[in-house]
Amino acid sequence: MKTFRKLIMGLLVLTMILGMGITAYAADKSIVIKEAKDGQTYNAYRVFDFFPADESSPKAGGVYKLSPKFAGFESYTYNYVDKDNNPHSVDVSTFFTIGDNDIIDPVGLVSETDAALFGRAAVQYAKDNSIGNDGTTTADADGTATISISEYGYYVVDSSLGSAVAVNTTTPNVEIKEKNDVPNLDKKVTGATNEALVYTDLTGAKHQIGDTVEFTLDADLKVGGYDYVMYDCATEGFTLEEITDANITFDPVNPGLTWTIDNRWENPKNGRKGFLIKFNGEPNQNSKVIVKYSAVINENAVINPSPNINEAFLTYGNEKDTTHKETIHYTYPVEIKKIAKGDPDEKLLKDAKFKVIREFDGSEVKLTKIDESHYKVDPEGEITEFITTDTKNILIEGFAPEKYVLVETQAPKGYNLLTGVVTVNGVEYQHAQELVVSENSKADAVQVEKVEDGTGLVLPSTGGIGTTIFYIVGGILIVAGIAYFIVRRKADAE
Repeated sequence: MKTFRKLIMGLLVLTMILGMGITAYAADKSIVIKEAKDGQTYNAYRVFDFFPADESSPKAGGVYKLSPKFAGFESYTYNYVDKDNNPHSVDVSTFFTIGDNDIIDPVGLVSETDAALFGRAAVQYAKDNSIGNDGTTTADADGTATISISEYGYYVVDSSLGSAVAVNTTTPNVEIKEKNDVPNLDKKVTGATNEALVYTDLTGAKHQIGDTVEFTLDADLKVGGYDYVMYDCATEGFTLEEITDANITFDPVNPGLTWTIDNRWENPKNGRKGFLIKFNGEPNQNSKVIVKYSAVINENAVINPSPNINEAFLTYGNEKDTTHKETIHYTYPVEIKKIAKGDPDEKLLKDAKFKVIREFDGSEVKLTKIDESHYKVDPEGEITEFITTDTKNILIEGFAPEKYVLVETQAPKGYNLLTGVVTVNGVEYQHAQELVVSENSKADAVQVEKVEDGTGLVLPSTGGIGTTIFYIVGGILIVAGIAYFIVRRKADAE
């Protein structure tokens, strides 16, 4: 029986709690943001409290008083820059005054323009004084966001995109419209040492280690937006240029922003290193910031199919991110297999020496030695020739998918140098063989280039007939002598 009573009491308490929850929800008021942007956060700040003359009919009117959280706001001066980069200061007291019984007289709030400027001032004041919001929500893809609030009042709504408008919630619900646009950042590869290897959509390229890559970032900065920060970082295979003010331009003009640059930024999410540019203030007009810089593919570059990645993104408002943009870059491996010509077993030959010429620009490829059979392209490397072994093919990593020339400078003992001649841009390379690096060559399926040397002794010749003439003349004289002897004997016998 006691157990049954406890069960009944529990159900009654639960019913009371649920009933209280339903009542509280029904009493809530709301601000509905139309055309809200997916993923954006919206915060409402009650600047003025509203006291309706008739609680049952708030639309009939009432009075406003300054919200206690905004105490001192009437003495605040809001500083901003217009679209022509002219600085302005506006005293909040021009928008309203506080009269008898602390009742607000909205003397300067007579137009939508006034309300928009007032809203921006209120948001800035809230930030400066760490004033908490009176309601918040995050929009989803349906384009509508609703902020639940508990009190009537005159509210300012701040979004991740920038301050929206001041609104009156005496109805008790009100709708406003998002007037800010989502900013966008784009990243392109706009040049490279061999521009022919840049992707047609400018999202990446194929390179030799040591190549320079040129990048362009551009980001939209919107009026009303704030706390814009541009980030760029890369995997270890890139050495990024240090950014200075000279790398930064605006289109059409500077929208009244200042900025700071950090060339030592590291992405905490993936450890990639790069730079950030923090823009201070709010743009006074819609503008595009353009950052042009270069980077070098360095000796730490990973080999196809692993990509070397450069990443960029923009944050704004309440640290919202734009879509991260990445460009993808590859470099390639080749194995050199040194064998004897005609050898069916393709036995490896040791101690052949080669240097590598890049046909694109005629440069000699420098290398770093990893071990006896493994080299990597390195523009700072001290090795200009690799040496073959009789145990493994020679692996060289870091080529572009281009044409190269292998020039043999030393043949294995008992073998001849290559007999081929390769001509590039009028330059002849003796004892050479052309190497065409394939973009299908991968770390786990490396392209193998066979290089064959022949055997046999070949002595040099001057081009004359040498002692042969003496053998010919001697032979003729002997024949003539024998003929004379025979003729003479016949004559004596007669």
